[in-house]
Amino acid sequence: MQVCKHNLSRYKIKLSSVKTMAYTLRQLTYAVAVADSGSITEASARLGISQPAISAALKELEAEFGISIFLRQPAHRIALSPAGQRFINRARRLLDESHEFENDALGLSREVQGPLDVGCFLPTAPFILPLIIEYMAEHHPGMDIRIHEGDLDEINQWLTTGEIEAALTYDMRPHPGVQFESLIEAPVHAVLPDDDPLAKRQSISLYDLVNRDMVAFDLPITPQFFRGLFLSLGIEPRIAYYVKSFEMVRSLVGGGLGFSLLVMRPHSETSYSGGKLTYVPLSDDLPHPHYGMAFMANAVPRRLFQVFAEGCRHVLKEEGRAESYFVRDPSAKRRKVTKPEGSR
Repeated sequence: MQVCKHNLSRYKIKLSSVKTMAYTLRQLTYAVAVADSGSITEASARLGISQPAISAALKELEAEFGISIFLRQPAHRIALSPAGQRFINRARRLLDESHEFENDALGLSREVQGPLDVGCFLPTAPFILPLIIEYMAEHHPGMDIRIHEGDLDEINQWLTTGEIEAALTYDMRPHPGVQFESLIEAPVHAVLPDDDPLAKRQSISLYDLVNRDMVAFDLPITPQFFRGLFLSLGIEPRIAYYVKSFEMVRSLVGGGLGFSLLVMRPHSETSYSGGKLTYVPLSDDLPHPHYGMAFMANAVPRRLFQVFAEGCRHVLKEEGRAESYFVRDPSAKRRKVTKPEGSR
């Protein structure tokens, strides 16, 4: 009994030092609704709460935290300030966690419900996200996945500001504080016009391509990554076109204007412009990028995120549902490629 009294006294000391919150979940709900709708008028109609009550809640929040959450604009529209963007992201997370806590307290913790903001590297989104969303819809219909497509830099920014909680992406752009979990080893392959003599080979080398025009992705990091593969062999690619669209890459190659290097391939071998394509694995001993999940290393994972992560592992790693999008060298062992004469 003396031990219990000692422990209770410790808890009393800790509780007495806790600051009473000067804001409420209701105020945060109002602020998020205004941010989502872009005006107090629309938020009032959506929530069924008077405009003066919402305005008062916003003023109290801004006074309590000492920041301007919203910027007033003409025609009664409002926008988030930079500080307000971070505030709303945190508020949204807190509201989601409070809903999760309530479900747990009511004994409903097995039912995963609520929104989860997920980022995805733009060129890979059409391949990967449908697989994940279909799985979640079947096994966890209460999960609302909100999609954010972007390049590697945007994904890192969204993770660090709290705009997204997880991302499906490559490990090409490490960022302090962002943790990456590999789910797929993703080899690079060459994309060639179907009538190209090299398209008939079982595999080819970058040495075979070095004196040809290349069509390159013009997204952050991607040109440097693919160029780095050539440089690792002591050669330099001849890049003729930089484009931002996955289908533009395929259309230029299908039109006979060059080759390209990609990591994922669609099932179709016809480009938008009607050109026929062939996807050929590379036989060089090159580093493979990895595809998987990125998330903040120091964040406390919510149940929604944990369920999402388990679903991604199941779909992409255990069942390998995305395997048909990758082009692998059928050889059991990589052959050592000899640099041909005439290559730079």
